[in-house]
Amino acid sequence: MQVYRDITAPTAITHCVLAAFISSDNQNLIVIKSASLLQIYQFVAHESQDLGVKSDAEIQSQWQIENNENFIGDIEIEQSKTSILTKLELISEYSLSGSVIGLSTVKTSLDESRDYLLIAFESAKISLIGWDENTNGVMTISLHYYEKHLFDSMLNADKPERDSFLRTDPGNFCSCLKFGRDMFAFLPIRREDDEEIFNNDTKVDHQMEPFTRLFYPSFVISATMLDENIINVIDATFLYQYREPTLAVLYQPKRTWIGTIDKLKDTTALIVVALDLYQRASTPILSVTSLPYDLKSLYALPAPITGTLILGANEIIHVDPAGRALGVAVNAAAFESSDFELNDRSFLEIKLEGSQLAHLQNNIVLLILGSGELQLLEFIMDGRTVEGIEIHSLESIEKLIGSTVSCIAAYPQKRKIFFGSKEADGVLLGWRKLGETRVKATLAETEETAIRDKDYDDEDEDIYGDSASNDVTKSAIDNLNGEDGQNEPSKQFSFSIHDEIVNHGPLTNMAIGSVNTFDKSEVTTSKLEVVGARAGDHQTGGLSIFRRSISASVIGKVFIPQCLALWTVKTKSRNTKTSSESALDQIDKYLIVSMEDESLIFEIGKQFEEVRNSEFDTKSPTVSVGSIFDGTRIVQICPTDIRVYDSELQIVQMIPIENEENTDEEPEVVFASVSENAVLILLDNGCAILYKGDSETLELQETNSFKGQRYTAGTITSMSKKYFPVKDKAPIRKTRKRKRPQSSKTDDYAERISSESEYVCILISSTQDLIIYRLSDNKVLYTVSHVNDLPMVIQPLHAEVNSRSVLRRKSSGLIPFGKNRENKCQIAEVVHSALGDDISRQNYLIFRTMTNDIVIYQPFIISSSLRTEAVHLAFRKVENPIITRAKSEDLEAEGNSTSESPSRHGEETLQELKTRAKLSRFQRLITLQDVTGFSVVCFLGEATANSPEPYWIIKTTKSMPKLIPFMGGSTRYLSAFNSMSVDRGFIYARSNGEIRICQLSRDFSYETSWPSKKIVMDEDVHSIAYFPETSMYVLSVSTKSPFSTQGAFDEKDEDSNAELDESKSEIPQDSNFCAMTEHGSLKLVSPISWITVDTFEFMPNEVALTVKMVSLQVSEQSKARRQYMAVGTGIFYGEDLPAKGYVYIFEIIEIVPEPGKPEHNHKLKLIVKEDARGVVSTLCDVEGYLLAAQGQKVMVRALREDNSFLPVAFMDMNMYVTEAKCIRNVILMGDIMKSVWFVGFSEEPYKMQLFGKDLQRVEVSSADFIINSEQVHFVVADANKKIHILQYDPEDPRSVSGQLLIRKSEFYTGHVIESMTMIPKIYAPNDSKLATNDDGPGSSLYSKMGEQYMCLGVTTSGNLVSITPISETQYRRLFLVQQQIYERTDHIAGLNPRMHRSMFSKETVTGSATRAMLDGNMIFKFPSLNIDRQLDIIERSGKGGESEIWDYFLELDRALSYM
Repeated sequence: MQVYRDITAPTAITHCVLAAFISSDNQNLIVIKSASLLQIYQFVAHESQDLGVKSDAEIQSQWQIENNENFIGDIEIEQSKTSILTKLELISEYSLSGSVIGLSTVKTSLDESRDYLLIAFESAKISLIGWDENTNGVMTISLHYYEKHLFDSMLNADKPERDSFLRTDPGNFCSCLKFGRDMFAFLPIRREDDEEIFNNDTKVDHQMEPFTRLFYPSFVISATMLDENIINVIDATFLYQYREPTLAVLYQPKRTWIGTIDKLKDTTALIVVALDLYQRASTPILSVTSLPYDLKSLYALPAPITGTLILGANEIIHVDPAGRALGVAVNAAAFESSDFELNDRSFLEIKLEGSQLAHLQNNIVLLILGSGELQLLEFIMDGRTVEGIEIHSLESIEKLIGSTVSCIAAYPQKRKIFFGSKEADGVLLGWRKLGETRVKATLAETEETAIRDKDYDDEDEDIYGDSASNDVTKSAIDNLNGEDGQNEPSKQFSFSIHDEIVNHGPLTNMAIGSVNTFDKSEVTTSKLEVVGARAGDHQTGGLSIFRRSISASVIGKVFIPQCLALWTVKTKSRNTKTSSESALDQIDKYLIVSMEDESLIFEIGKQFEEVRNSEFDTKSPTVSVGSIFDGTRIVQICPTDIRVYDSELQIVQMIPIENEENTDEEPEVVFASVSENAVLILLDNGCAILYKGDSETLELQETNSFKGQRYTAGTITSMSKKYFPVKDKAPIRKTRKRKRPQSSKTDDYAERISSESEYVCILISSTQDLIIYRLSDNKVLYTVSHVNDLPMVIQPLHAEVNSRSVLRRKSSGLIPFGKNRENKCQIAEVVHSALGDDISRQNYLIFRTMTNDIVIYQPFIISSSLRTEAVHLAFRKVENPIITRAKSEDLEAEGNSTSESPSRHGEETLQELKTRAKLSRFQRLITLQDVTGFSVVCFLGEATANSPEPYWIIKTTKSMPKLIPFMGGSTRYLSAFNSMSVDRGFIYARSNGEIRICQLSRDFSYETSWPSKKIVMDEDVHSIAYFPETSMYVLSVSTKSPFSTQGAFDEKDEDSNAELDESKSEIPQDSNFCAMTEHGSLKLVSPISWITVDTFEFMPNEVALTVKMVSLQVSEQSKARRQYMAVGTGIFYGEDLPAKGYVYIFEIIEIVPEPGKPEHNHKLKLIVKEDARGVVSTLCDVEGYLLAAQGQKVMVRALREDNSFLPVAFMDMNMYVTEAKCIRNVILMGDIMKSVWFVGFSEEPYKMQLFGKDLQRVEVSSADFIINSEQVHFVVADANKKIHILQYDPEDPRSVSGQLLIRKSEFYTGHVIESMTMIPKIYAPNDSKLATNDDGPGSSLYSKMGEQYMCLGVTTSGNLVSITPISETQYRRLFLVQQQIYERTDHIAGLNPRMHRSMFSKETVTGSATRAMLDGNMIFKFPSLNIDRQLDIIERSGKGGESEIWDYFLELDRALSYM
């Protein structure tokens, strides 16, 4: 029994579209990653200042000059340039239980001002989704499925899902899904102006629900019903400028290929048909036949060009509405493969495979080649007729994209284009006309406030430029003055990069190595890092590095053994004026340390100097410290009083905590929150006291706002006034507005208050009610009861909610009052803080429960139908799959108990409040406003003995808030730290009394759940291996080089074609369009700086296909073994000559490094080079011997003492072997067609014996073992994105005495897993020693390894995945949890996750009880459900307490906690 889980989200972009999705005023970028992750972005303006972009050589030269003490020369002052860049900000993301094959936008009668998304899936489904303002998320509106027609068409089709696509008519008449074998499903869209077209039976019934009258009944027809000649459809698209939906279809009546091109060519045809959606009929308008056979894609062009543009491999053809075809040959191969009349532009030598198009403006179309280069297509117009096509190369920006583009979304109004790719980063480009920019910039020089305006438009971009390179070049001035080259489009347009979406795919291989950095001060809990080999289009190839936790550089250390908490404060004199603020005012001046019975205060300088001659109270512990009144006063909150000091630490006010309840025990402060001019404290008896500051006297005054009530948590923060508008402040729809595109519906008042904020106090009462007070007038602004149910949406209920919305929201668990079930979840702490980076920050409401669960809510403005006159605020829960709770021994007893304590029915008792207060003396959620540009919230895990490791809640512009582990479980407290030597760092205290001053590493990106970093090598990386003795990585890389058969005839091969001779190896190389092949090399890379230390070049046409670290026996007498690096290569001369390969054995030796290059202290030393007489596809070591798969054989070799290889055993495989893994003397091998083989190897005598094999047709991409105590299973991943679980069990009668492997399960992952590695799985949530950085082989961490082993893999989608073994008991409980989540929760787009995971599964799965692998992505949605839903699922999942279920989640979540 196993659990599959995506550790990181996929990053490869497959689909994108531009849509006014969230609101009609702004466009959103909709992105689909790996056909399964939906992301919604918005465009934001970001101001940046730079001195221009410099190359690495310029930076190195400048560094040398700056470090030359004797340098005296001219000083050149570079003027800083202000540029406004358009950035992408992630709004929301959703995981889809299906594989997306098409994405488009439509407008519906629900809201014609906004766009809705049509998403097509490979299971022949179409879903319509839209944005729901009531929940601030997407909603599924309709689902259309055609599986029956797909099944019928698949009987005679070869993988039809790869040829499926979705198209939408530009006039919004209908959408079309092509699937199966030339099947078309049409979905007519209802419009207000077409009701009279249809008869009375199909007229719109206005009494129907709005969701049911969006479409007319859809219908499915075959391509031959459109026209009898249509067969073998290649592509189709709807055309512009037609009153009725008009479809252009590209098809191939007779198929041909390059081998029959002499006899059969120009077999493609184009037909344009007008559709009658009511009669379900079509009328051919025009047809063009005898088109080149290699045409692949259709593009509809808008006015003024119109017509259809067809792209082939070697030509571009335009067909106008009259049927006139005009073609251009872009290389010489076009004339050899086609007799179609083409204009000769073969001198361009362009390859069009993988090309895409985007319309820029008027008669200009942007062509993106498969290599990422950009070309401009200029259509020469004569009125409305296209007379010619000119192609202009943009040579200066050929590396802006760098790889094949998978999708394009153009934004002409803002002059932006987004390119998505499966092999490179997604790129947002901006473009402009250089002459226009110069004129507008000259006219707009007096605009001084444009940059402060929130409504960013093209005027701002023209003023400041759209990139760092926004200076006007000489060519732009020449164009403006009308000099030569004015009319050439390539010189008129300027492109620049605005933003990028990181893509780590495709990952083809992986290695796990120890963390080793150049900066020895860098500290991280990650002891191991996953390094993935990234293959791309050479320009994008490299490495991707993943670590489980956050890394930081330690700047300094100090020891204070009894430190429990610490704070830093900034101060300034009262006489300091705001206008004269300097950088010194932003520097922290004091460090306050709280211990058990006393406090210490230090002045921050070059060293920490204890402040002794001050009135600061050091004789009592400190609960909290902060500054008020713009830093002119320091507030110290002690357990029994509050003290206010001036900037020189002289006391100016002392406020004792009075016993207002007249009890015997004096109350103590257990929590405090300090803002600019107010202080909130919570006492151990549950009372809350608010102190407001007087701006004249600079003193705190107590208010009576919260008397008579008890509270468990609270905070002071600032919130936008747009959530709580003031009545009659300004008329909403009568305010005069500045005329602006895209924002004409926004009133000035709403725009102004959206940027203003006010201080509020957020409190959680003892009855778990959320209350928000305004500090200025002590008015209650917002109240929601029982938020401890943690609903999906927190919002007050109103009578305006319609019945349909209530039913839908109740089914999603959005109404917090669906059940009045009592639950034991209590909110212990609340924080309202901004999360984000330098580009964008968003406010979030964060709860910490008594069980240390972290719940994140995002505030939003509810729709007008639900809002009241005074409240526009609601909170939506952010999905958080990370388990932060500790394993509590008390939870199990409470979960099995049927009696409930009195505190669950009402307010907590006084003794319960005091007991809870002692357990959490200091706050566990710490806000850091600026840590190297990030605003984060830190969750500390030392509140109880069984505490979880600390986490940082971090968010970037392109990610949602996520929890990432930080610094192990030894962090007691943390605070921001900013000094002259440490810029925007932080300081934290460990449990051993060590205080560290750190800076966050910006080398890693925090957009994924594991921090990651990309190393670009400009070469494809095929394989990678880690050598632990030297902590070095060995990479197999390759580059493109002209094809040559040199060396193919040096050695005679009995299998070679005798008719070939060496004269045929002379291939002319004078053409730029010559054939290219791979030329490989081996690189030794240091993980310290990720630079190449040594390189070994292979022969021409030779590429290293596999690199493995092996342990080989070097002596037959002593049986001693040594570690080597084994390399298997292949030499490819084309299809006319047989491929061959070699086996290399390298040793990594230590040498004396070059001066100034300490990392160059190792070198590759060749030990053995063995001719394998076949391509060596995979390697592994077995009992000290080397196993190599060469051609169709597997051979075991022994390394002798004279460094020679001796073959000792072999086995015929009949197939190309793709994978070989070994445990002791048993081997698991997989090939490209016949699945896996389980083989044994013995030394006495030497032989290989087949134990069992699988009979299914499986193209194995990777495989490995998975161990659960005494059970061993085989995990096999194939090229169809599935995982197979098999077992060798000779005692099972179905195995035929062990000859057949028992198939246990199949699981559809949606990713091609290219590489897997078996690693240990541990579970020790209560052992705090496991989180320290001093673990060694003898520690408790390693003692828990060895019982279970899991698999970690990398995919072509750019993410990490895991397959984890679990016990029978765990499987039974978690399977029931999964079933409940499947059945009782809403799924995006109306998809069926159970069907998705069993897609294309065979019925031949065997076993005593056939059991599906658990979907970890689905079951880890359980922590994000509301409490009522969680308890309901637990009750339905069988016997056992609540703590048992949570322990299972903890085990899965922390299986890799040692990494």
